[in-house]
Amino acid sequence: MYANRLVVILEDDPGIIAVARRVCDAAAIPALSFSTVAEFLAGPLVPDSAVILLDLGLGDGNGIDILRALAARRCGAVIYLMSGQDDRLLGTVQKLGQSYGLDVRGILQKPFSLADLQAAIEAKPAGTNAAVAGATVVEELHRAIISGEFCLHYQPKIAVATGAIVGCEALLRWEKPGVGLVQPGEFLPIAEEAGLMNAITRWVLREAVAQAAHWRAEGLQFGVAVNMPADMLNEMHLPGLIDGLLRTYELPGRLLTLEVTEAAAMKNLLTAVDVLARVRLLGVTLSIDDFGTGHASIVKLRQLPFNEMKIDRSFVRDIDRDADARVLVGAMITMGHSFGMTTVAEGVEHAHDLGRLESLGCVAAQGFHFSRPLPPADFLSWTARHGAGDGEALRPHAVV
Repeated sequence: MYANRLVVILEDDPGIIAVARRVCDAAAIPALSFSTVAEFLAGPLVPDSAVILLDLGLGDGNGIDILRALAARRCGAVIYLMSGQDDRLLGTVQKLGQSYGLDVRGILQKPFSLADLQAAIEAKPAGTNAAVAGATVVEELHRAIISGEFCLHYQPKIAVATGAIVGCEALLRWEKPGVGLVQPGEFLPIAEEAGLMNAITRWVLREAVAQAAHWRAEGLQFGVAVNMPADMLNEMHLPGLIDGLLRTYELPGRLLTLEVTEAAAMKNLLTAVDVLARVRLLGVTLSIDDFGTGHASIVKLRQLPFNEMKIDRSFVRDIDRDADARVLVGAMITMGHSFGMTTVAEGVEHAHDLGRLESLGCVAAQGFHFSRPLPPADFLSWTARHGAGDGEALRPHAVV
C-alpha cells in the first residue's frame, strides 16, 4: 500500500510527467508515475486519499480501462482526466467514471496551465460527511452491477383479440445480500441521481438480449422489451452497443423493444431522433411508454420513429367505469393506429378492462390480470402452462 498522501500520474508523455512531478515536489507531495496500463495494474492499490492524474491515451490501452479497474478495486481516490480530446468526449468519459461510483472530480484539457495542475494535485478527498453517506448507497449499487446482484423479472404481453403471448417486458430487481428482493422504486431514483442509470441499463440490455436469445434457441420466439432512461438517448454510440449485442447473441432485432417515455424523448429531441432512427434501422421496435402522461406535442412526437404506443395504466384502470377515460383511450388507440403503431395497454387488472380494450381495438395488453413479473424460470413455466410456442392462444378468461 502506498503512503496516504500521494499523486499517481498515468501518462506516457515524459514532458507532462516531468511537469507534474515538479508541481508535486513544490507542494511536498510524493508522486508516482506509470506510462502503461499493465504497469499500473501490476502495482499496489492506490489509497483513497490519493489524487490520480489519468491520461486517456496510454500506449497499451486507454483511460477507460483504468477507470474500470479502479471501480473493480472500489477506489475512493480523486481522479482528474487529462486529454487533448474534445470537451464532449471528455465529459462523456467523466460521467462514465462517475457512473462506476468513482470520484472523477474534473478534467485537465491539454495544454493545461500550471495553476490548474496545481489545483488538481492539491485536491482533497470527499471526507466523512453526508456526501460519503450517500456515496455508500452508490457503492452498494455499483457492487450490485459488478457482483451479479441485479436480476430481471419478465411480465408477459398478451394479444387482446386472441390471448396469444406476443412478448414480455424485462423489469429490474435487486437481490440485495442480507435484505432480499428490492423493488426498483426503492433504488432506481438513487441510481438516477448518482448517474448510475446508464451503467445499469447497459447491464439490463445485455441480460435481456441474452435471455431472449436463450429462449429462441429453445424454440420460443419471445420478444423482450427494455426501459430506456433519458440519458441513454444522448449516447450516440447506443445503436452500436445494441448492434453489437444483437450480433453477439445472434438475436434478430425484431425480438427487442426499447421503451422510451415521452419526457425522455423530448429532453433532447434532435439527438433522440438521430439515436432512435439508427436503432430502428437495426429492426428494433421503439415503443413510446406511459403515453398520455407527458406534455409533448403530437407534432414533435411524430418526428420520432416509434412503432409502438403503450397507453399508461392511469387511463386503463378507469375505462370500465369512466366514460371520459374510454374516450381518451379510444382516441389514443385510433391515433396510434393511424400512425402505424401497435397499441399496448399497461396495468390491466380485470377481465372487464380487457373486454373494453378489445372493443376499442387495442392490440396487446399486460398487467396483473395475466401475471405479475416473474423470474426467468417461473416465466417459462407460466408460458408452458398457457400454451406458449405450440400455436395455442392464451384466452383472457384462462389466465391467473
